[in-house]
Amino acid sequence: MEKEPTDVSNEIKELSKRISELETLLAALLKPLTDARKTTERYLKLAGLLLDHGGLTPDAILPGLKDPISKDIVRVLLERPEQNISQITEQVKSRRGTASRRIIREKLVTLEQQHIIQKLQKGRRTVYTLTPEVITKWTQLLGLSI
Repeated sequence: MEKEPTDVSNEIKELSKRISELETLLAALLKPLTDARKTTERYLKLAGLLLDHGGLTPDAILPGLKDPISKDIVRVLLERPEQNISQITEQVKSRRGTASRRIIREKLVTLEQQHIIQKLQKGRRTVYTLTPEVITKWTQLLGLSI
């Protein structure tokens, strides 16, 4: 006995609906695996950076930055954003053993001219932070950008 065209049509619609439901379930099952893959890729990228550069250094995103004091300033601002000149000088001094406020001020001016850092006014305080472009480079390098 042959099936009616409407029966076949209904069966096709039902099969299409079931296939759609299966695709939705499959996507839900694969999402954690995809997330785990992305996390693993980021971890491996970070491990590679640590091996290649001996740590997360400014050299990775600012290869043109040659001055060691400027590199230390960038490291300080990476670890602690929005620091004033006294705080930056103290942090650089703790890393290098010595640091002059005058030299730090000169380096800050140069870094600001190079668009690596920016000066912000917080009430009566002036603080320094990395520019959004530099932060974006860091997040991209670490695979954290969306």
